[in-house]
Amino acid sequence: MTSQLRIIAVAFACWSLSPSTADAAGKMVEIVLEGQKYTGRVLSHQGNEAWFLERDGRLRPITLTDVSDYRVLGPFRPYTAVELRDQLTRELGRGFVVSTTGQYVVATAKGVEGQYPAQFEELYRQFVVMFGARGFKMTRPEFPLVAIVFPTEEAFHVYCASEGIQPQPGLRGYYLPASNRVALYDSTTNSSGANTALDSTIIHEAVHQVAFNTGIHSRTGTNPKWVVEGLATALEVAALRANEHHTTERARANPSRLKWFEELRSRRAKPDFADLIGEDRAFSASALDAYSDAWALTFYLLEKRSADYTAYLKRLAERDPQLEYTSEQRLADFQKSFGRDLSLLESRVVRFIDDVAAE
Repeated sequence: MTSQLRIIAVAFACWSLSPSTADAAGKMVEIVLEGQKYTGRVLSHQGNEAWFLERDGRLRPITLTDVSDYRVLGPFRPYTAVELRDQLTRELGRGFVVSTTGQYVVATAKGVEGQYPAQFEELYRQFVVMFGARGFKMTRPEFPLVAIVFPTEEAFHVYCASEGIQPQPGLRGYYLPASNRVALYDSTTNSSGANTALDSTIIHEAVHQVAFNTGIHSRTGTNPKWVVEGLATALEVAALRANEHHTTERARANPSRLKWFEELRSRRAKPDFADLIGEDRAFSASALDAYSDAWALTFYLLEKRSADYTAYLKRLAERDPQLEYTSEQRLADFQKSFGRDLSLLESRVVRFIDDVAAE
């Protein structure tokens, strides 16, 4: 690296991190990185590494000493929904219709553009009402929420590749915190008059997006996977999202996760929550088991320990995203909210789920 580039990078780092410019994080800058220009703001940093937040909500990890030039443009301004709509229209081409609503910019195949945006908006409304009722003060999304619904599996896989996603068999959709987009494949968009109600997979990914954009989860920090997946799996169920307390717990339970969790009872006495809470490895070792355990624990906490669960989510949201989150710290934070005796908690969750299954 030349001395000139080093001076530019150090100057950029000092500008973005200096206490004398406390509003630097709110400034919009244009940087040159590996010959490409990017416009956004520095979100956070640790040493020479930083997160750069672009105007469309995309997060880009950057190395400050790789920045060859920069200039300050003024206050940071995210793209408006109209600007994002135009950007998506250029990106996706003439086969898509891009619609804007209160919170969303949704791209769909022609012919079904009137159906998906309203369903995404309803999901967002339910999410906000549900957590508002539980005392969680959420932030309003800084960026319009982008969702792309592909009409063919082939088009979906091409898009996956463009975002560095290796599609596994059966993959229907995903939310990527780096791009801040939901990408989905719904074959019903090819069928005239087909029912395009959002299925559980689509809802699951949309919940991820809302949670990461309203302060429930951190886009730059470490989020325990059981928290992220447990919440999304629980909220696949409309009765739970809609806060329908007049219904039975069985009606608010995720039927596929309930069935799997109950089948696990024949193979083990109770789940190992210490491992689930402290590590993410269970999701690699046995994904279906881990998803069911995460759902069962989350569902129990939502139904029986709602105030404590809200306090726990707040504790996670308030963590410094730049700090390492060790297994010991994860367990300690959980135990501060729910008690030290995890064995007792495991027994209570199993008994609760058994009772729900028996309803």
